[in-house]
Amino acid sequence: MEVAQTLLRKVMRAFYSTQEILIIEALVTHSALRDDELAYLMKMNLKDLHRLCAGLRDARYLVVHTRPEMQQGKTRPINRTYYYIDYRQVVDAIKWRCYKADKDMQIAVKPTEEAKEYSCPRCRAQWSQLEVLDLCSPEGFICQRCNAILEQNRHEETPGHQQLSRMNSQFKFMTDMLQEIDKVVVPECNFDKAIAVARPVVRDPTHEVAPSVPVDVRTKPDAVKGLANVGPKTMHVTISDDAEQERLEEKRRKEHFLKQNALPSWITESSVPAPSSMAPTSSMSMSFTMPTTNASSSVYEADDVDRSAKRVKMEDGTGAAPMSFKMEDDDEEEIEFEDVV
Repeated sequence: MEVAQTLLRKVMRAFYSTQEILIIEALVTHSALRDDELAYLMKMNLKDLHRLCAGLRDARYLVVHTRPEMQQGKTRPINRTYYYIDYRQVVDAIKWRCYKADKDMQIAVKPTEEAKEYSCPRCRAQWSQLEVLDLCSPEGFICQRCNAILEQNRHEETPGHQQLSRMNSQFKFMTDMLQEIDKVVVPECNFDKAIAVARPVVRDPTHEVAPSVPVDVRTKPDAVKGLANVGPKTMHVTISDDAEQERLEEKRRKEHFLKQNALPSWITESSVPAPSSMAPTSSMSMSFTMPTTNASSSVYEADDVDRSAKRVKMEDGTGAAPMSFKMEDDDEEEIEFEDVV
């Protein structure tokens, strides 16, 4: 832990501003601080403090945690912001920045063309080692232009290599400490552990604030309006295969189709009463017989007609005008009843 803290302090002093250095120093000293307490120590307002801490949070040098707290004299909890340092995250962030800076510098100093190792003192031509291999003499390599003896160039360090060497020398303190950290185990740090060992901030009497108590968000109120009947009381689960579901849907579809295409009641039901409910007429009674070809049937028919005529006359008794009845059958034969007097 001490090696990680030392590494963080050195990195902040090497690459960051004074205010950011003081913020990290306060968090290393107090382990965890609330935003108003950190603003009191930094002698700055909360808006500027949140802006600086947001940059350090993005750089993975600190962690932001929010929890609800109940302040004395208030009925509703408010969210308070805390800052602390996760040293495992800090070490990983520093390793990544060292690796990224080294790779970017290597790309910048990489030569775009092959180096010329030989030069001609007469024509000032530059030649690579591969180009002078086919022209050689006991005295040395020969220039292809003027046939003069070539001279080997001195190995001078390019500006890119100078920058890479300077960067390695400046990053040496970080690489050495990272190697030491790799040999030990950095303990895990979270908000609960950080707030448990936090050093309290001593305020002046003129800057005292009301104490606040953290609220356990896992516990719910016992009596709150609207929380009486929430959620289903019972649950019914029906498991069926696809074929059964398709059959049920087809059955419902057919029933719905039949219901839509059913005939109305004024068509399916007759407006004429049933024969059993019809009563005989009190004023007259009629008897109908069909004609037959048999002679005996004709005699019976005439007797029936006479009896019907007498019965109508007796029931009427008023001497009304005579009535005649006429019927047609399928053979288009006519039956004519005699007049009743």
